[in-house]
Amino acid sequence: MTSRLIKLSLAAWLSLSAAALAQSAKNPTVYINGQPIKGTLVTVNGKQMVQLPLTDLQKSGALVSGGSSPVKAIQGCINQPLFNGVVRITLLEAGVKEGKYLIKFKVANGTQKKLLPSSDADASYDNMYAASDDGQVLQFNVPENSSEADTGNIYLTPGANVVEIAVIRNAQPGFKVTRILYRPDEDTLKDGRKDGLPFAPISNMEFALKCK
Repeated sequence: MTSRLIKLSLAAWLSLSAAALAQSAKNPTVYINGQPIKGTLVTVNGKQMVQLPLTDLQKSGALVSGGSSPVKAIQGCINQPLFNGVVRITLLEAGVKEGKYLIKFKVANGTQKKLLPSSDADASYDNMYAASDDGQVLQFNVPENSSEADTGNIYLTPGANVVEIAVIRNAQPGFKVTRILYRPDEDTLKDGRKDGLPFAPISNMEFALKCK
């Protein structure tokens, strides 16, 4: 009897586990450049595939091909200020420092309103990415023992600026970094425009490290 009870319990547990796995399989989470993206399981020509939202792919820094439009961005060089109607960002420094890949960039308020760069314009470490020519991308992290200024979490009056720092903490990138990307979230752009912030139609930025 004991053996039968164990078998029944195991069968019930396996049944519940299978049901849970089946449910999670309908909406699998895919990680791209360390960023989780919730997908939808679909069947195309008899093959199961995971469908991912294009906007989430773009935010992760993935290169989107196959007929999809590439991410448009304002482009420039290191030490060249780029402007998207709300903030002017100047990449001041990029490279390995004390075993970590570090960037230093200046954010200036280009509006006539008081501005919090980190939330009003997503001008902070978690919207900055290191990228290679072949499409590899890594998101930056907040530096250890950072201050409010280091993360853009201070209010700027019109024309004022703050210098921010971001790092890739765990390890140096496993690829040659040729570009630094700034990618504000679509919701931030949409809500900002509603609140009167004059974000340009193209508000992403890319800094090429090869040019001067």
